[in-house]
Amino acid sequence: MTPFGWARCSEAVADVLRRGAWYPIVEQTSEHVVVEVRRRPVYVSREDVAIRLAPPDHWSVVHRTGVLRPTLGGGAVTARYAVCPRCHHRQDVDGTPATLGCDSCRETAPVDWSETC
Repeated sequence: MTPFGWARCSEAVADVLRRGAWYPIVEQTSEHVVVEVRRRPVYVSREDVAIRLAPPDHWSVVHRTGVLRPTLGGGAVTARYAVCPRCHHRQDVDGTPATLGCDSCRETAPVDWSETC
């Protein structure tokens, strides 16, 4: 099925959808969109998402909020991470690289520094 577009959550629904990730819109009304999350439909108000027609082709950058806790492995905690446009994998990012390779799906894409969450 071809998506009607792509939606990304605002802070209001960050507990329902992963911040920075674009999800395919599978249904829509004047008030809601239905996005596919792990092969399941999730209903979200249009007011709570940003919508685009083209699929994402850049990494989204997300600034971590709340208390930054040490990782279980004892590694350093970064203040931001990037979300892969293809598989939604979250990956820590240091500096301001122009492109990133995904540790999960192995795809490389540019990083969109103009629009951060």
